[in-house]
Amino acid sequence: MPRPPAPKVSPQPVPSGPPIALIGGVAVALVAVVALLVYLATRGDGLDAAGPANALPEGGGVVVAGAAEGVPQVHLYEDFQCPGCGVLEEVSGAAIIAAADSGEIGLTVTMMSFLDGTLGNDSSGRATNAALCADDAGAFAGYHGAVFAAQPEQEGTGWTDEQLVGFAEAAGLQDGELESFRTCMTQGTYTDYVADMQERANREGVSGSPYVFVDGEALADEDMFAMQQDPTAFEQILQANR
Repeated sequence: MPRPPAPKVSPQPVPSGPPIALIGGVAVALVAVVALLVYLATRGDGLDAAGPANALPEGGGVVVAGAAEGVPQVHLYEDFQCPGCGVLEEVSGAAIIAAADSGEIGLTVTMMSFLDGTLGNDSSGRATNAALCADDAGAFAGYHGAVFAAQPEQEGTGWTDEQLVGFAEAAGLQDGELESFRTCMTQGTYTDYVADMQERANREGVSGSPYVFVDGEALADEDMFAMQQDPTAFEQILQANR
C-alpha cells in the first residue's frame, strides 16, 4: 500500500503560556509515547490480538461489508476524536454505509487511536474498544455512527462510560446484548486489538486521519475535501476511480 499524502489531522493549538507550560506539555506527550512503546515491546512484535467476529487478523480493521468480485474495496481510516473525521462522517458517512449495505462496495474500517497521545486522554481507545464490543452484536456501523454524531464540540473532551453505553442503546442493543456489551467495554476486552489497529496503520504509512482508500489507493486531497463538503461526492468519486 503506497504511503498516503500529508495527514489531515486538525492542527493543535499552540500554548500561549510561558515556556515552562510548553515544556510540561511536551513531557506529558513524551511519557505517553514511551508508555505506548513499552506496552508494545512487552506484547512482542506480532499483531496477534483477538478482535470481534468481523475483525480482520493482525489489526487489519473491521469488515463492515464484504464485496463480490469486481466491486470496489473501500478502506476507511479514522480516529473517533478527529474533528475532520467527524465532518467526513456528518457529510458522507450515510452515503458510504448505504453503498456498503447495497453491495456497491466492500467496506473495511480501521479505527486509530493516535489522538489519545496527542490530547493526553484515552477516549479514542475506549470508544474504539466499545465499538468493537458492539460488533459482537453486529452493530459496529450503528455504534460507529452514534459516536461520531455525539463528538464533543471541544476536541479532547471525550466521552464518559455512560455515554459509551448510551451509544450501544442508540445502535439497537437491548437486554442480554447490552449486558454483554457492558462487560466487554468495562473489561477492555479488545484493548489489544485497538493497539494492533494503530500499529498496523503505522506500519502501512497511515499517519493521520481521515483517509479513504479505494482498491488500495489513497484518495487525493481534493477528493477528501469534496467528501467533507458534498454528500453526493462519494458516489461521484467511486465512479471516477473505477
